[in-house]
Amino acid sequence: MIDGDDDIDYLGTTVYDAITVDDVEVDVEDDVHFISERGPVVDNEVRWGAPKPPRPRRTTKRQVRPFVAYEPRIKPVINASFLEGHWITDTFCLVPGLVVELREDPSAPFKCGDFLKITKIYEDLDTHAIYLRGLLYRRSKTLDGMLPKKLNEVYQVLQQNMEDSRSIHMQSLHDVSASLVVRTRCLKHTNTPFPENSFRKLEDMHGQSKDFVLDHAQLTCRWKRLFQYTSHVDLMTGHQQMQAIQRLDYTECDKGLRVPDAVLRAAVPRVESDLTVVDLTAEEAADQGNQQLSKLSSMLNNMHISSTDTAYTFGDYYCGAGGISVGAREAGFKVVYGVDHDPDACATYRLNFPGTRVYEEDVHDNLTARSHETAHVRCVHMSTVCKTVSCAYTVRGRNHDANEATLFTISDILRKATPMVATLEQTFGALHKGKMQLFNAFVWQFTSMNYSVKWALHTLSEYGVPQARKRLIMIAACPGHPLPEFPMPTHAMTPECPVPGLKPSVTIADALRQIRRGTPNHNPDDHTDRNFAPYSPDQLVRGCITTSGGQNNWHPSGKRFLTEREYACLQTFPLDHIFVGNRSSVIRQVGNAVPPAFSQKLFASIRKCFEEVDRMDREHARAIQLDDDEDMDDGRIVVDLT
Repeated sequence: MIDGDDDIDYLGTTVYDAITVDDVEVDVEDDVHFISERGPVVDNEVRWGAPKPPRPRRTTKRQVRPFVAYEPRIKPVINASFLEGHWITDTFCLVPGLVVELREDPSAPFKCGDFLKITKIYEDLDTHAIYLRGLLYRRSKTLDGMLPKKLNEVYQVLQQNMEDSRSIHMQSLHDVSASLVVRTRCLKHTNTPFPENSFRKLEDMHGQSKDFVLDHAQLTCRWKRLFQYTSHVDLMTGHQQMQAIQRLDYTECDKGLRVPDAVLRAAVPRVESDLTVVDLTAEEAADQGNQQLSKLSSMLNNMHISSTDTAYTFGDYYCGAGGISVGAREAGFKVVYGVDHDPDACATYRLNFPGTRVYEEDVHDNLTARSHETAHVRCVHMSTVCKTVSCAYTVRGRNHDANEATLFTISDILRKATPMVATLEQTFGALHKGKMQLFNAFVWQFTSMNYSVKWALHTLSEYGVPQARKRLIMIAACPGHPLPEFPMPTHAMTPECPVPGLKPSVTIADALRQIRRGTPNHNPDDHTDRNFAPYSPDQLVRGCITTSGGQNNWHPSGKRFLTEREYACLQTFPLDHIFVGNRSSVIRQVGNAVPPAFSQKLFASIRKCFEEVDRMDREHARAIQLDDDEDMDDGRIVVDLT
């Protein structure tokens, strides 16, 4: 009845051929409507082959609605009077310190259903409007899967401008109209694991509906979400330098609802023993909890942290040729094991990391078949396969399902390795709007294991890599452990734009200057039959080093391709790092690797954090020891965290 080419025209108008009763034998009844009666029949020149009319040009740029739609957070207080309290009704008074629930505000849609902890109340003397100033809280379900969706669990919203000298809590204050208040709520801050100190443990909600719980039961905050900006301009445009979802620390929790951070850290290696779910009575659960705290305190009493030369243990999943492990080793970590399924990459790894266990197997097999006893390390890294989240990935590959499955092994790796700190590296395409569901799954896998996590996009040329390569780096920390800082840039981003106080960018010439004839994986005579356009080597690599070498990446002389060693040097591998395999295999290993020049700076920052935490643990253990045993001979505490 309708030709396949005639159902939709190019202008978006539905086109139908007229149908008469004579065309088909049907019984015409009152409930029969022919297609032609449902709308007008449209005919135009485009339908018969005329060129499609040009699409009208957009006259204004599409406005991206950033998180800073809250701006201005606080109103300029010019003609205002601060109040000690504000009576909503004769029996309902708002005072600083209360937490209130806000109703929907058409002028600020992002605040719908949020909560505000009041710090100040003031009256605008010009309009006589009453405003509440305080910190915002949101339900965990509003994070699109970044946090586990738990009933009446909320997180604190914090935003920080690095150019602002005020504290982060002062910068995060918001002003809202008192007319938006729905009711007051009970909100508790705690760093204990879920569901401790929630309404499930403190209130009897038996027989109550979910709506009643949402509106009246206690709210519990265990997390905070941080948005960090480099400047006021970035703040106004919504361009975040770094984001994080962190657990509250000891100092941010309410008294009686907090556990010392050292105790939380000490419990992390015991996560595996806590995986079995057993139905216990409240008394039994309390007894077991007290016993565990007693054991942890006893362990701290007997700790001995030797010297600052501690070799922190390190594990590398999806290790490849060892780009991350080289940087970790240079930063002082002891590389315990690496896991990868590529035979050539594993052979390269074994050759360059003697004494390190190399599991040449699929990571899924390693997680399920290998024993957990030797898996625990202080720090673990994961470079999950990035192909499926790359912006250049437009055609489904042969191993698509297997590659995508690697993106969902994060929580299993954390469960097995039980690290204090974990890192993850991915392509910047993971932050693309079309990949946000996958990225949110990355974050959820950390937070579901109670790990705080932060992430930022890094341009590697700022860290001594001769490429304008952008990589997404995520750092996670176990409960009670602070999140290490990202390393600060050490080099200018490009040679054309020097920055005072930073080293000049490393160029192609700088990277290749160290190579001598006879260096392993360097045979320039095998690639001299080419005739490319020469270019200046005093610049960054024109295209990133990929698994195939990358487009437009040939020797600056134009007479040949780059050798495997030259590719490796452009990825900042040291000259003594020898690769195993044919040319295509070596280039693939190099292209998959994280440049060691960057990884060394990343893990040097993590090591600095470890040393600071160990110092705090020594002080905490010493305080416990002095409290428990005032007659000790000397103040030395003996702990071995390796």
